[in-house]
Amino acid sequence: MSKHDDPSLVRTAVAQRLKVHVRLAQQGISPTAEQRLRLAHALPQILPFGDRHYAAAHVVLDWDHHLPSEAVLLRLYLSYTDREASDVEAALRLRDREIDADNLYPEFDVPDYGELDASETYIGLVRTANYDIEELRFFSDWRKSVQQPIVREVLGIVRNHPGYDRSMRERSHDNLGPPVVIGWTPPCLANSKGWAVEVWLLVDFDGHMGRAHVFMVDNKARTVTREFFTEVQIG
Repeated sequence: MSKHDDPSLVRTAVAQRLKVHVRLAQQGISPTAEQRLRLAHALPQILPFGDRHYAAAHVVLDWDHHLPSEAVLLRLYLSYTDREASDVEAALRLRDREIDADNLYPEFDVPDYGELDASETYIGLVRTANYDIEELRFFSDWRKSVQQPIVREVLGIVRNHPGYDRSMRERSHDNLGPPVVIGWTPPCLANSKGWAVEVWLLVDFDGHMGRAHVFMVDNKARTVTREFFTEVQIG
């Protein structure tokens, strides 16, 4: 398999094997075949980490726990090996049984398909009016495992970036700490050719809420490929 096949595998799963939560089906908002294709084409190029390839993609259109639903969640559970894919399938079947057991009346709350273990997980917000994908986010158990030489390298790149100097000058106080490596970020979220490293610099924090300057760093290209500000909240 080549890297070109991995995004196709994910898009095919969305178009042909999309699992729809029963609460969405009961509301009559299960996507048509045409809408599934639109959703598949709305996905960015999703590439596995490093030299890995996807063995399988399990895709769920999930309920937002609102009646009527305001939006739906697209969950991508991507597996590197057949064994991992089998574990995802077993977890989905178990969740099916839990949902069926609670699905007595339409107004009753039931579980969703969140928090399943996979090699890589993406969650996107989908507006059913047009099936565009918003706020796509990436999760994995290993994303924080950035080796120390790469940590030192990306922190040096960030410190040499003009945006870093501006944010350091604008910090609300002096004890906000150094920039922090958050973890690996996929190319589709970092606007990079390869996987990048996400770095946060706090610019304001009152103990509960604040703001951070986020840098996406392609360590191979030795450049910041994307930067933005995000809210920080604890508790």
